[in-house]
Amino acid sequence: MAESIAWDSTKRSWKLSNYTIRNIDGLKETFITGGDKKKDTILDMRPDDFSAYDNIYENLSNRELSDKIRKESIRGSGIMNDLLFEQYKRYLQPLSAFVLTLIGVALSSRKVRGGVGLPLGIGIFLSFGYIVLNQFAKMFSIKGGIPPLFAVLLPTILFGILGYVLLKKAPK
Repeated sequence: MAESIAWDSTKRSWKLSNYTIRNIDGLKETFITGGDKKKDTILDMRPDDFSAYDNIYENLSNRELSDKIRKESIRGSGIMNDLLFEQYKRYLQPLSAFVLTLIGVALSSRKVRGGVGLPLGIGIFLSFGYIVLNQFAKMFSIKGGIPPLFAVLLPTILFGILGYVLLKKAPK
């Protein structure tokens, strides 16, 4: 623990001031207090790891995202679900385009006497429902404890089943 910590960019290390080191050896515990002394230490962190804006993970490349996931799995911080959700979303997003296209084909194959207004409205409503369910799944994954892979797949599977049912009921 330290009262304050500062990044030394020339040495590429952290300087701790007024620090306490806690050593645990079985049931024996010892404390070493640094007082007003400063201590240089090497931590596997950089100042940019503390970035505070929300959409940082969405702007990372796939390689940067994989590196960040690897680092965070070692550190054990609380942002692992955010990172995994983003990674799974990138790989499974094309499947959602297929599912929404399936729903669109099923709805457009109906010949309705009143015109295309009702099927178009239903299609827009279902697309909106997919987006809302996707956002709810993301929040439940990040804040609620649902596994990220399940949260990414849930809207796609539900609307895939709906698209399949609509396609089977559509006139040929």
